[in-house]
Amino acid sequence: MYKTVLFFITFFYCTVGIPQHNIKVIHTGNMGVYITDGESSVLIDGLHEEYGPDYLFPTPEIVTKISSTYRPNAILFTHKHGDHFSEKLSKNYLKSNTKALIFGANQITQNFQEFKERVYTITTKNYQKQPHSFESIKITGVKIDHAGKRHRTIENVGYLIDFDNTKILHVGDTDWLEEINLFPRLHLTKESIDIAIVPYWMLLRKDATELLKKHINPKYCIATHISPRISQNDLQELKRKHPNIYFLTALEQQIQL
Repeated sequence: MYKTVLFFITFFYCTVGIPQHNIKVIHTGNMGVYITDGESSVLIDGLHEEYGPDYLFPTPEIVTKISSTYRPNAILFTHKHGDHFSEKLSKNYLKSNTKALIFGANQITQNFQEFKERVYTITTKNYQKQPHSFESIKITGVKIDHAGKRHRTIENVGYLIDFDNTKILHVGDTDWLEEINLFPRLHLTKESIDIAIVPYWMLLRKDATELLKKHINPKYCIATHISPRISQNDLQELKRKHPNIYFLTALEQQIQL
């Protein structure tokens, strides 16, 4: 009897020390993801409109579901491009969900002054991490430069979302950008990231696996921003090269971690 009780006590104390992940990720097009732990939730780059044949966008039915069923506590945007952000849809959401917050760089939040205390602006003057907490979620925003020289003036923000025991990174439209020493400046490996959400093109380099481990080191990785016109051969080749990475390719595709 004593041994049995001792076993269950030991089992309890061992298991409570292990992070228990109960995270659901639902794809809403491009880099749009709804993330929830069952109690709190955020939507990142999830409200945007039709942008062209190479992009997925949430249907009117999904937009309605976001507002009426998912009801994220906060809507976050990495940058202002139309395949990530719609001012109209975002304002409609904030009007229908009067406690929801919005996060973004100034290029986005300058358009939402009527919502005042519900607006959180992430500055992009340097790479300083900017933490904000509400309910059971901690949201940290940080400048992560947009990929491509022609987009240097675009304020791209990365987010670290901490759901108590699980930390999720979303980087927006970035790349490794070694020419500006981007990822070494961010010190992301110190963050103990559980899930990294990245655009698929960051996986195209031969050394992508090594770079991912060196600069982010997540337990899981999710690839997004995959064109609906990608050939099945190209997609299967990507999956073959990265068998441990999840690929979001369909609207409302779900991943449970």
